[in-house]
Amino acid sequence: MLVGVIKPLVAALALSGCIPVATGGATESAICNEWFESLPTRSRADTAQTQNEIQRAYAVQDAVCG
Repeated sequence: MLVGVIKPLVAALALSGCIPVATGGATESAICNEWFESLPTRSRADTAQTQNEIQRAYAVQDAVCG
């Protein structure tokens, strides 16, 4: 899944300082809000692997956007 590759890449670039994210600007805030809204939702039917992947997705978004 391409989205599953792009978001961690963006997060890694943001954490490395290569792209400005979460600096408090309106654009960065909009990106973070849209990213948060696109995160997968949880379900009781999720497997352990799916639960871990979803948790990682939320953790990366939080690390980048705080």
